[in-house]
Amino acid sequence: MKPLFIQINQLFNRNLEGAFQQPHKVNNRRLRNKLKPAQSLFLASTLAVTHIALFGSIPNQKVFAQTPTSCPTGTVPATVNWQPAVGVEAISAQNLNVAGVGVRFGFSESIPGQVIESNLVPFQNEVYGTRIDNDIYGGLPGPNLRFHIGIGKNPSPGSATITITFDRPVSFPAPLTLLDVDRDGQRDLGFTFQDRVTVNAFNGDSPVAVTLNSLGNTTRVTGNIAVGINENSLPSRPDGNVAVTPAAPVTRIQILYEPGKEFGEPRQDETIGLAQIRICAPAFGAIGDTVFNDRNANRVQDGGEPGIPNAIVILRNANGQEINRTTTNENGIYGFTAIPLGNYTVEAVRPGEDFNPTTNTTLPANLTQPNQSLLTIDFGFRSTRLGASETPNIRLIKRITSASRNGQPIAGNFNSFVPDPNNNNDDALPQPERFQGVPNLETPLQSGDNVEYTIYFLTEGNEDIRNIRFCDLVPSNTTYANNSVVVNNAGSGTDGGRFLSSLTPLQEYTNICNGSNNNGAVVVNLGTLPGGRFGFVRFRTTIN
Repeated sequence: MKPLFIQINQLFNRNLEGAFQQPHKVNNRRLRNKLKPAQSLFLASTLAVTHIALFGSIPNQKVFAQTPTSCPTGTVPATVNWQPAVGVEAISAQNLNVAGVGVRFGFSESIPGQVIESNLVPFQNEVYGTRIDNDIYGGLPGPNLRFHIGIGKNPSPGSATITITFDRPVSFPAPLTLLDVDRDGQRDLGFTFQDRVTVNAFNGDSPVAVTLNSLGNTTRVTGNIAVGINENSLPSRPDGNVAVTPAAPVTRIQILYEPGKEFGEPRQDETIGLAQIRICAPAFGAIGDTVFNDRNANRVQDGGEPGIPNAIVILRNANGQEINRTTTNENGIYGFTAIPLGNYTVEAVRPGEDFNPTTNTTLPANLTQPNQSLLTIDFGFRSTRLGASETPNIRLIKRITSASRNGQPIAGNFNSFVPDPNNNNDDALPQPERFQGVPNLETPLQSGDNVEYTIYFLTEGNEDIRNIRFCDLVPSNTTYANNSVVVNNAGSGTDGGRFLSSLTPLQEYTNICNGSNNNGAVVVNLGTLPGGRFGFVRFRTTIN
């Protein structure tokens, strides 16, 4: 076996100073548009947010208020985040995602190309056409989706439908609200029209019942159909509003507009729309956090205890079924995101045969609140590696084990094992309590203070290691204390250690000492050490 030469300053590369310092001609509608500039049927869903419109300057003023209800357990109110757009194509192209729920809008006509006006058409200071904008309609603020039917078609020759599709079943925190369902009146001078709206809902292919309720005085509700029966409402008024409540979660809602004929053949086109939607989206949470090297086996990640990379972590539901797995990053951190609320367990797989758990390897993780981040599920493992028998090894751990001033002790955690975050050589030590001392001294030192250094050694493997020699240069700005070298539990052939004064040739220690001998060096031949041998070399210095 060749001699094993150890450079102590490569294993503990710190000097004492470091320890001190830290966008078209509308026919025969002028009068109608003048008297009724913004007549339309406008559909809106106002969900989960209270909408109140006050009209104090209008006779027979009303207060419209939609009071939100709540979402089912495990879901939270969320807003469909559509953006301003002009035309059916632009609106349909928006790929909306609401807290993980995909939402799509579709448009269809009974006579393709003959019903929907998809362009913006200005007329007498008004703009008509299909778009999403921020205008008020039915007494509610935008952003609103307006769906215009029949402009320039005198009247619209058919019906059109808006279909709202959700990629999973959803419920609503409050009823959807149809707006401005009415008919012609004295202001319309023979331009007959009647709004007729039919609402259907589905969960997959299964119909879902809907309940409609008039919220004003211009509509009549029969089953899932609402029709206008009184004079048209102004855009700023809520008189034609109708609440729509599905009886169960839905994946699709269809809103059919068609001209009513109760008061004669229609002679006027109309608009329908939809206000910003809120749904009850699944509530999610997150689970994490660290698999770490629990050096001192106290089941808590202390300073200096690194994370274990590439450890496998498994997430299971309340029935024990695996639903996801991941691996830790280079810092030992893992995470599961977008997890529905519920009860789970997390298991950390043992990183390898050289690790034993210091904590439970399966821990409960219960998500009970929306947007909860449960980042306290940590797992500790402690290495049991002592080196393979064919690869003998020795570990050296240097600590400050004592300090004094004028004969009085300087405070320090000298009687406990304190891991060094900058040195992996003290990871997973067996019986770490033996390696007492601190890697840094927090108390500022001054001239004349005394500092004691202890270099612990621990051999690994099942073979003897022969002719072990090491060198530790005395830190600059200190002076070695004469006759202070102490060697404990060395092997056969040890020389007991000695101090070499500055500039003294290092002779056989030249390839061991890391640097020039400018301030003295402590050199020791520990002789031949068997596997598992623990001991130390100790010496003192005085601050210059």
